[in-house]
Parts: sequence; structure tokens; C-alpha cells
Amino acid sequence: MALDQKALQKKRAKRELKRKQAKQATTGRSGAAARAHEWTVAAHAPIADVLFAPTLFEVGVGSVWLSRQLPDGRYAFAGIVVDVFCLGVKNALYNIMEEAEYRAAWTRVQATSEEALERQEPACARKLVEGAVAYAKDLGFKPHPDYRIARLIFGDIDTADCPIEFTFGWQGKPLYTNGPNENAAMQRRIVNQLARRCGPGGYEYYLDVSHRSAAELSAELTRSD
Repeated sequence: MALDQKALQKKRAKRELKRKQAKQATTGRSGAAARAHEWTVAAHAPIADVLFAPTLFEVGVGSVWLSRQLPDGRYAFAGIVVDVFCLGVKNALYNIMEEAEYRAAWTRVQATSEEALERQEPACARKLVEGAVAYAKDLGFKPHPDYRIARLIFGDIDTADCPIEFTFGWQGKPLYTNGPNENAAMQRRIVNQLARRCGPGGYEYYLDVSHRSAAELSAELTRSD
């Protein structure tokens, strides 16, 4: 009789575990669906701010910021770190914030950024980022995984509205300059990929140069006061 009781308890425990797992899966799907809906709405919401440094093609690496105001008053934004000389999108972040939180974070970004960020046309921001992604892809480099969501902020922006023609690379070649988040093994992989793709003399690289970390840029829009 005791064995039967234990078996019954095990059966109940398994049933309860399955119920909890099913509930968690449903909640996860619901949360994912809600986030997908938010970004679908954001893709067509009025554009609020668009910033990047006009000197980006002089220094090679910089950030592109774009935000939209949602119907409920919140703001959706994306910050994309772009390497226009070689790697394309090196980092990306995205979030949806209440207006007060967004304004405070946006002020911090503008005040603390080492880049001379200026307001730009939305079409040019999209054209720049997507051009950098295409250039890097041709070299064999993929954009940062979070770009998959961050790029949704571009939504209905038409790149045909940007009259500027961007030229990627440096003096006709890709130029790789390592960032602080790339260790020696990563640096070797990147240089080896350039060697395979471009051949001798077809690329340049310069290592051990300090750049502002992508993590520092990200922190400006993710930390709370």
C-alpha cells in the first residue's frame, strides 16, 4: 500500500511539473507575441530622434541612434554601433521606455558620448547602416545578433529619400581596427578572413588601438537613474 502511495505521489508530481512547463511555455509565447506586436507598431510610429556623427567615415566606428514615439506615449529606440571600414554592425541595442526615462537616457547619451552626434535624416541613417551590413557581408562578416531586432526600428523608412552615397572601407580597401571587446583569437579570425577574401595587399589592419567600448555606449540607454 505504501508503494502505491509513493507511485501516486510521483504521478501527481510529474503531472504538476508538466502543467507548470506548459504554463511557462504559454507565458513565453504570449510575451514574445506582445513584444513582436510592439515592434510592429514601432516600425510605423512617428520618428522622434535620429543621430549619428558626421565624422563617422573619418574615424571608422560610431553609433547610429533612432527612436520613434508609440501611440501610448512610450518611445522605442535602437542604438547601432557601426564599423564602416570593415565589420558592419558591431553591436546593437533596443528598448521601449516610458517618456521620462527615455528623455533622461537620451540626454545622458548626448552629454557623455565621445562622438559629435548630430541630427540626421532617417533615410540616411538606414542607408548608412544597411550599406555597412552589406559591405561587411561581402567580406564574410555577419552583423551583431541583436541587430535582428534593432533593425525593425527602420520600419517604413525609404532609403531612396537619402541623396548621399556612402563609400565603405578605407582608401578603397577594408581596414580592420580592433575594438576593446575583441580578444587576440577574435582578431586573428578577422584578419584571416580578410586574407582569404581579399588576398595579399587587398586589405589593411591596425591592432591594439583603443576604442570606446560598445558596452559603454549600451550602458547609457540601459541604466536607470
